[in-house]
Amino acid sequence: MGIATTAQRFPFTASQKKILLALASAVGLRMLGLFLVLPVFTLYGLQFTSSRFLVGSAFGCYGLAMACTEFPLGRLSDRIGRRKVLLLGMSIFSLGSFLCAIPAWLPRSLEIGELILGRLVQGVGAITATAFATVSDHIPPERRSTAMAVLGIPIGAAFILGVIVGPVIAGRFGTQSLFWLTGALGLATVWLLARHLPEIPSRQTAPAPLREVLRHRSVLALDFGGFLMNTFMTSFWFYFPLIVTGRHGLKMTEYDTILVPMLLVSAVTMFAFSAGADRGWGRTLAAAAFLILLVSALLLFRPATLGLDPKRLSAVLVPGTLFLVGFTGLEPVLPSLVSKAAPENSYGTALGSFHTLQYLGSAAGGAMAGGLSHFPATDIMAVLMTASLAGFLLMLSSGVRGRDGI
Repeated sequence: MGIATTAQRFPFTASQKKILLALASAVGLRMLGLFLVLPVFTLYGLQFTSSRFLVGSAFGCYGLAMACTEFPLGRLSDRIGRRKVLLLGMSIFSLGSFLCAIPAWLPRSLEIGELILGRLVQGVGAITATAFATVSDHIPPERRSTAMAVLGIPIGAAFILGVIVGPVIAGRFGTQSLFWLTGALGLATVWLLARHLPEIPSRQTAPAPLREVLRHRSVLALDFGGFLMNTFMTSFWFYFPLIVTGRHGLKMTEYDTILVPMLLVSAVTMFAFSAGADRGWGRTLAAAAFLILLVSALLLFRPATLGLDPKRLSAVLVPGTLFLVGFTGLEPVLPSLVSKAAPENSYGTALGSFHTLQYLGSAAGGAMAGGLSHFPATDIMAVLMTASLAGFLLMLSSGVRGRDGI
């Protein structure tokens, strides 16, 4: 109770609100560009190759590129300031988006390779760690989970809008139009950041040594939790169009019939997770979210386990809702826990390590889902359930300590 009271005594100041607004708008536009293509990417990639593994690799290599750059860009932002890194990252992201729109312009033998290249360039523009580090610079720990959730508002809105509108646009104008739109949104983000995010002087003191940051047992546990979370996420979205279109016959323009209720539920529960984390329950809630993911994996591939009819859309709606509840619960809580466990002058470095592992999970999940899609569904189900259980155990053993009493 004391923790909640303390948090309520520290409302956001005017300057904090301005920074949060600029970051939330920019991150929301960037994530809208990403979420627009999530439900339809698998079908887009299969236009250029018959290899599901290559399509899964194109899906996941975005995360691989982000994994390679989140950490160095996060550490760079500790040295030269957050604003410069954010502008650079978004410009590169836009370039990669435009490259993803043009595989059909090339000879057949080069199409899937060019799509993979475009996804790699997209991923190099990694700003997530820097954006969250900017929050950590200006928001006290007592309000940090809520601040992360403020960033989650446009991310959640972008997610809802993207996964609903994306299939509609793709169905009418072709999936390549989504990448042109994504690139344009990225450039709009560059303008927004340049205009509204203040130039904050870089720290005079050097960031904590890498060894000091990475030897924190709690930081490492949370990093691997991020890896498992995104492994699950990309695997889910790889299979989603295959299940709802291949098994249930839904057109891309009809995806909203199941996505809207799934997203509305998760939008509410995300703030419940964030509020609980601000009251000191972050580690427990993160562990619970991994258990929810475990159940969703079981029901997605074996819906009859709880009496769901595999021929009805409820067999996708129920596990899909559970997936989004678990995933959107982890999204604001895990980076908040990392920022509380990290040395105060190395938020960018610590969050960079977290997002590096997180996006390595994206790459692993996409390639793994593509490779296992030719095998019985029980194989991918077992892998995802094992990953969820491992995440649950990691959260229980993370030993995070902070002002929130975790």
